[in-house]
Amino acid sequence: MSDRPNGEFACYRQILSFLHEEARLLDAGDLAGWLELFAEDGVYWIPSRAGQTDPRGVPSIIYEDRPLLAMRIDRLAHPRAHAALPAPRTMHLVGNVDVTGDAGANECRVTSKLLVVEYQGGRMRVFAGACQHVLCRLDVTFKIALKRIDLIDCDGVHDRPISILL
Repeated sequence: MSDRPNGEFACYRQILSFLHEEARLLDAGDLAGWLELFAEDGVYWIPSRAGQTDPRGVPSIIYEDRPLLAMRIDRLAHPRAHAALPAPRTMHLVGNVDVTGDAGANECRVTSKLLVVEYQGGRMRVFAGACQHVLCRLDVTFKIALKRIDLIDCDGVHDRPISILL
């Protein structure tokens, strides 16, 4: 990072803070706050195959636009959402963050590694993968146009559905 101009470094720090805030919101269970980070046409995608390029022609673990994410969040918040009882606790760790292209542009691509630990009902699960964000600049902050998570075990068998947001 030392060879980058000060303005580019400041923009990188803003992006890093944005990703940390996203993780904090998810860990705090503030799913409505997390949804606010998405652009109106934003998409959340977890492919089911390594190297998957088409979210529609091949089934995905999750492929949801903002309205579907809102429905998922409402469903998880419902008092009779048995998959969310007891409420899961999570810890998100974001690392190896890299910004591709001009970090100060209106849209930038961010890659990172993601590790999420979920604890629910006496059981712990770990999710690990590569994450890609496409962020749109909005004044002094960003909105998520795309969040794609390529789990290292995307084609593996999960003992129960993924009910948390990674």
